Amino acid sequence: MADDSVPTSIDPRRALAALGYESVSDIEQVLGGWETLLWRFTTPDAREHSLRVYELPRVRDIAWRERIALDACAVAGLPAPRIETAGEFEGLPALVLSWCPGKPLLSAIESRPWSMWGLGRTFGMAQARVHAVAPPAELQANAPHDWVSRAGKQYVALSEHVLSLQPATDSLIHMDFHPLNLIVEGATLTGIIDWSGAAAGDRRADLARTVATLVAAPVPPGPLSPLLNVARKLIIRAWRSGYEETAGPMPDYRPFLAWAGATLLDEIESLIGRPGVWGSEKDVERFRGLVTVWAREAGVS
Repeated sequence: MADDSVPTSIDPRRALAALGYESVSDIEQVLGGWETLLWRFTTPDAREHSLRVYELPRVRDIAWRERIALDACAVAGLPAPRIETAGEFEGLPALVLSWCPGKPLLSAIESRPWSMWGLGRTFGMAQARVHAVAPPAELQANAPHDWVSRAGKQYVALSEHVLSLQPATDSLIHMDFHPLNLIVEGATLTGIIDWSGAAAGDRRADLARTVATLVAAPVPPGPLSPLLNVARKLIIRAWRSGYEETAGPMPDYRPFLAWAGATLLDEIESLIGRPGVWGSEKDVERFRGLVTVWAREAGVS
């Protein structure tokens, strides 16, 4: 049986040296990744980069999907990190990526609440651009079963319901497209990050996952958390406006909503209590209730 244990701490300097980056400076750990460890660093040419080490037991599938998706983004010209080096450190997959300057879109909204509508539209436009990209053959090979099954054993009926809808597999979908995974500098989108859930899928599934996150996922702690909770509906309206300006009428994602919520629940439940993970059992219980309501609305018991 494979050993699923992972190091509790990693020396980024040693990891970078193993990947061929001997002379680096300004190494700084970046918080926010729930499945990976992330650092920013600078090379002698004054360029900034990121080191991403995949630390969870299922890292190999995650790292593989991310590499395939980022290569597709580069070909399509999407604003996303570019892979500079891929390798391993202490048995864990690791990537060195180009650095996307700016801050997460959610942080930009927090610092400039009056920009919420414009940034929300940018959010929707970006997702439409992703959906216009044909997925790589490697992701199509096991679609849609590979991503439909992410709802977890407790929600098999929801996965079966989605399969009964004959989901498409002709779009690149992100499957974790939310305001913390978009980087903006001012009003300019500089990066779409965290492609670990990427798949060849149905736009409706990706849209439903975004809505489930915007409606129910706990927001990061901070003084403006109450504002962000109140602003969820406005951000959704702006997101939809931007998406439809770019891609035309948004398809009806509601039949996928309960399943999308279940996939997010499956991830959050496994991460509650880990360092850097916000959210509590109370948030999980509230989310379970919403999934039950959405399932009832979809006619799934």
